[in-house]
Amino acid sequence: MTLARLKSVAGVRIPDTALCIAAVDLLESSSPKFLCTHCLRTYIFGSLAVRSLGRPVADEEAAFCAALLHDLGLIPPYRRDSRFEIDGADAARDFCAKHQVSPERADLVWKAIALHTSPGISTRLADEIALVHLGAGLDFLGLGLDQVPPQVLDEILEKYLRMTFKSQFRDLLVEHCQHNPAAQVLTWTDDVARTAGCTLHGKTIPTASQIMSAAPFDE
Repeated sequence: MTLARLKSVAGVRIPDTALCIAAVDLLESSSPKFLCTHCLRTYIFGSLAVRSLGRPVADEEAAFCAALLHDLGLIPPYRRDSRFEIDGADAARDFCAKHQVSPERADLVWKAIALHTSPGISTRLADEIALVHLGAGLDFLGLGLDQVPPQVLDEILEKYLRMTFKSQFRDLLVEHCQHNPAAQVLTWTDDVARTAGCTLHGKTIPTASQIMSAAPFDE
């Protein structure tokens, strides 16, 4: 499978350096096809989003690698004991170290992945970090979709099919929550975990309000 071997999509150039090709190889060898196309769309949508904001991306390699590897933490070989964003960021840092990426650039990739579900934070940081957040948010939740011209959207979805992404991604999230329910507490996935019936120490995943009410401090 060579999903990313296109030279450009919707006016966005696909980086083809050795590092970027290695990121593609890792994504395609470890992830289901629906997740591969999601990660590629994340890069395209994110690139268009930061471009529309007048924010030039200085390190295309780092942005591309972060976009392609941002969901590694949901894949069984890379699941550890943290929330999936952190597990994925750690796996991407290992990838960077293997390919002799400098610690500073590897840290940029780590932050872009670790913070990609953090609204209000990612967009205030480096453009590479904002790219992954905006791209993933658009493809996953449709945030900013109304700003994408129909012909551009059609081209992206023609090149990188969705393949029932919404339902398959939800199943992957639920599987992650069931594997590690403790990591979901006080994160955005705690609602997914509760809806899926995940338990922690035999009890339903607590809400923030429940945790505050149970805190052992007086007013």
